[in-house]
Amino acid sequence: MLTQFARLSEQTKLSYRKASVSQTTKFIRGGSILAGDIYGEPGGIVTNIDIDSDEPESKVANIVQLASQSCFALQSMVQNTPVTASATLKGVYLPY
Repeated sequence: MLTQFARLSEQTKLSYRKASVSQTTKFIRGGSILAGDIYGEPGGIVTNIDIDSDEPESKVANIVQLASQSCFALQSMVQNTPVTASATLKGVYLPY
């Protein structure tokens, strides 16, 4: 998101002194290895972008919104993203 914020700021001439992002991603694991029903799933994402700028609040908020919308990493977690997984053993397909 920080990369997108920087790129969009440059493209829209938004001036800022500093920007930083912090993110906490929570995961849940449950079930049992022995029972064969172990699972993992997302538990939530908390993202904060902190900006130091004298630009109007509405202009900064707009760029933050656009950065969030165009952040590949964030959107891959937010959107229903198709996933393909496979495995090989010594180069040979391993069904699981």
